[in-house]
Amino acid sequence: MESTNIEQGGRRKICREMSPDRAKMCMMRPTFKKVQVVYYLSRNGHLEHPHYMEVTHLAHQQLRLKDVMERLAVLRGKGMPSLYSWSCKRSYKNGYVWNDLSENDVIFPSEGAEYVLKGSELVLGCTG
Repeated sequence: MESTNIEQGGRRKICREMSPDRAKMCMMRPTFKKVQVVYYLSRNGHLEHPHYMEVTHLAHQQLRLKDVMERLAVLRGKGMPSLYSWSCKRSYKNGYVWNDLSENDVIFPSEGAEYVLKGSELVLGCTG
């Protein structure tokens, strides 16, 4: 008997296949994709050296800032991502711009599949 792979929303899906002999249950597992992310941290107006990490996310969904923030929390501590305002590098005309992001925003690759982020340190107690 042939098994059918069906994925919906990255969730496991239970499917039953009926055969003359018995009903068969199979668990469908979500497929994941690993992407490379380069990020810069800006502190006191100075851009630090770049950092590199790999982020795993659901293959059928676009990379979102929350995926990156979850990985950063594992690598650099739970509160670290919230200390920064995040933006991604995007192509614009003949150059690039920094696109400000909120937690659920999609991160667009700057060129091809290159993901570049910048975290600008939030200064507490400053008023504008």
